[in-house]
Amino acid sequence: MEKHQSRIDLSKLSILLLVIAGLSLMVLLGLLCVTENVEIQQSRTDSGFVTVTDFSCKEIYDANAPIGVRQEYTFRISETLQNDTHLAFYTVHQYVNVYLDGQSLYSLKPSQKNWLSKTVGSNWVMIPLYREDAGKEICVDITPVYESFRDREVEFLIGSQLAIYINRLSKDLPQLLLGIMAVFVGGVFICIGGYSLIKKHHGKSLTALGMFSVMMGLWRLNDTRFSPFIMQDKPVLLFYISVAMLMLGIVPLVRWTEERFHKTSHRILDMYCIGAALICLVQVLLQFLGVLDLRDTLFITHIVIAVGTLILIGNVIYEWKKYPKKSPMRLDKKIPFVCVAGVLADVAAFYIKGNSSGLLFSLLAFLLYIVFMGVATMFNYSEQEMQLAEKDRQLAEKERKLTERRIATMMSQIRTHFIFNVLTAISGYCKYDAQKADDALILFSRYLRRNIKIIEEEGLIDFSKELEQVEDYVSLEQLRFPEVIDFEKEIEETNFQIPPLTIQPIIENAIKHGLVEHGISGTVKLQTMSDGDNVIIIISDDGAGSTPEEFEKEDSVGIRNVRMRLESMVSGSIKIESNPEKGTKVTIQIPKEQEIR
Repeated sequence: MEKHQSRIDLSKLSILLLVIAGLSLMVLLGLLCVTENVEIQQSRTDSGFVTVTDFSCKEIYDANAPIGVRQEYTFRISETLQNDTHLAFYTVHQYVNVYLDGQSLYSLKPSQKNWLSKTVGSNWVMIPLYREDAGKEICVDITPVYESFRDREVEFLIGSQLAIYINRLSKDLPQLLLGIMAVFVGGVFICIGGYSLIKKHHGKSLTALGMFSVMMGLWRLNDTRFSPFIMQDKPVLLFYISVAMLMLGIVPLVRWTEERFHKTSHRILDMYCIGAALICLVQVLLQFLGVLDLRDTLFITHIVIAVGTLILIGNVIYEWKKYPKKSPMRLDKKIPFVCVAGVLADVAAFYIKGNSSGLLFSLLAFLLYIVFMGVATMFNYSEQEMQLAEKDRQLAEKERKLTERRIATMMSQIRTHFIFNVLTAISGYCKYDAQKADDALILFSRYLRRNIKIIEEEGLIDFSKELEQVEDYVSLEQLRFPEVIDFEKEIEETNFQIPPLTIQPIIENAIKHGLVEHGISGTVKLQTMSDGDNVIIIISDDGAGSTPEEFEKEDSVGIRNVRMRLESMVSGSIKIESNPEKGTKVTIQIPKEQEIR
């Protein structure tokens, strides 16, 4: 037990040290990010980029536009443009046309092959500008796809493409790192939970938490302004991945929390998950039919998330009030409130800013929750594994004792007085019939050898082996009582298996208590047959007989051992019918589908 406790402590210590090491590395990396690492001096610097501030904008009504309007921005390229450079600006759900002195330079619109969506997602428009373009007029025509983006401001940048990349990366780096971390942590939890689920039939909770972490990470990774740089030819895919993760992410979170509540709360949470999935299906159907894009129904997703949040909070408070002793307000039930605060802060900022770029409150809160609860779950799994290991050890110990008892019981079948009596009989034959004594000795040695082999058997044996042992036993008894015992067989069914030493103890009882003890001669009969679904074994004698209770008392250890092994190893049964002066009949029934277990 001390060794078992030591393993638990070492397991917890290893996880704790791993978490501390990870947190230490995060702190180190954070400090390196905010401190100056090296000092560099150079005479030439990159030109960087500048923001265009002198431009005009007018709204033009256009019946062909998705919402009936488009914006037209015009400005002139600086006369001092001396190097080849780029014009860059970021668009969200907006078509784009760019003209240079009336000549088309760039166009962004949905592909004719894309019938699923009217949006073009989020894009960085990057247009090369040459020195000869200095002083020319740029006209940017922007058409919003959704009404919510009608008044969205556009920032125009002119300068180095690399400088724009680096600037955007530095701004989105915290969100990208947190998103990558959430995906990585979730992936680890899914692998651990999935392995536990396959191998040990538990791990749903950790798998659900991992799925939630991955979804939250993908949502934030695909919802940055830097993301379009990574997949410039698939901006719509990035947008729908982000939305899909947001729509479905609440479901694994609810599944994760479900087992932490009493069963009275499970029905509510199940109904919520069903409702959330149905709403998601309706949203997707509307997208396929071209009625409403997922972006148009995003507010419904926010409502679903809000309802789920309120349900979780309500369940926590309800159980805390109803089961104050069983459901104390531990840290794992307080952290969700931090997550709720983070979500509310991000949702509020989304509707104030008009976009979700740079919103990290919910991701930080959820990542804290995921890491904390994931580690707690692994600790719990570790304890469960140790408890299962202890149960296995106890079961193995119990099995060992049962095996020892089984061996002892089987050894008892070879009775001391039986051995002595057989040896005495062989000794007698030696005096007047050497050949018969030799045959009896060979028979007896074969009987003992088979008994030893049977003791070594782990499971079932073929009926044919049991029959050979029974025949040897009866032959040995007939050596001692040649005029008393008659043995008959009617074997119709042989293709089945039984526990070792099942039939011999019953035949031994029939010979000893039915015939020999009462000084009468009789017949012991062994029959096997099939009744369709079962194999039937009948051992009967026409001896003195007794009541069933007396029959079992006469050799309780042997008969009870036979009954126990029949029930546990082949789901079999044994029935005893005995009447004074009429004999005894023992019927064994073994289901055919349980012949080999």
